[in-house]
Amino acid sequence: MWLRLAAGAAFLFFLWTLFRLAVGLRWEKVSREAERRQAEAGGGRVVAELPLNEGVVFFLEDASHFRWGTAAVPRREVLGARLLLNGGVVGAAAREGFTLPAAPFVEEYEGRERWDVVLYRRDGSQAVPCGTLREGVSREAAGQVFEAVRRALQAT
Repeated sequence: MWLRLAAGAAFLFFLWTLFRLAVGLRWEKVSREAERRQAEAGGGRVVAELPLNEGVVFFLEDASHFRWGTAAVPRREVLGARLLLNGGVVGAAAREGFTLPAAPFVEEYEGRERWDVVLYRRDGSQAVPCGTLREGVSREAAGQVFEAVRRALQAT
């Protein structure tokens, strides 16, 4: 009898833990969707969700700026961009008449994929960290950011 009670209590504890996990995941999804709607209400377009250490950050594109987290770069100031994997160049784009600076030094492989997009401006460059998650999540986010910047460069 005690064994059945212990098994029943363990099962109820397992169900309660599973229920709390499911509710927590649903709450995160609803919160992120509300943040996305709020970001898009300001006239911007969410290009990608960047999985960073501090949480998910939206990369937004509007008529005048690219924004992510607390950073913003005016679209007219972006002269070129590079898509980087662990510091190595995977893709590059530049406005007509602008030559990108020399490619960065490729760092030693640290055992994980690190995706970044570097935006080149007249007064320097600024990196957009796109994460280190496996299974293509960070790669897809970096690709979406790079494509949005590349389209903006071609449009001007």
